[in-house]
Amino acid sequence: MAYCTITDVQTVNAKRTYSATTTPTTTQVNSLIDFIAADIDGILAAKGYTTPVTEPTAFVNWLKWLNAVGAAAEAEAAMYPEAVEKGSTPHEANLRQKYEDRLEMLVDGKITPRSISGEDVSSFYHVMEDQDDFPDPAFRKRSEDLEF
Repeated sequence: MAYCTITDVQTVNAKRTYSATTTPTTTQVNSLIDFIAADIDGILAAKGYTTPVTEPTAFVNWLKWLNAVGAAAEAEAAMYPEAVEKGSTPHEANLRQKYEDRLEMLVDGKITPRSISGEDVSSFYHVMEDQDDFPDPAFRKRSEDLEF
């Protein structure tokens, strides 16, 4: 499942239009969107996340933007298929660099659902303000459940 739509790609590539007669076509751009989403989901799955990601909203919006920028870079490159190097236009080079930089942040774990949404990390421990060492667990196993 893609995180963006062709409308999002057109927002990123504001001077480009896509139709049944353009290069790339609307169908091809939709395929590029799916390919980029597969790249993103592959990285997320390798990090242990269930894909497609559906929450938190802030992270899903970040993935939407990442998906749109990656697809826009590929769509821009498709306009010049004879080019031998990536970044054949300044616009494509800019989009590709943005996409690759942010994809690397995802790979390196610099962007996570928690880091981008601002949600606090939760735990099973409670804070005791007068205690200097590690706090006691909020939930304990019953002694009869412990194996010795």
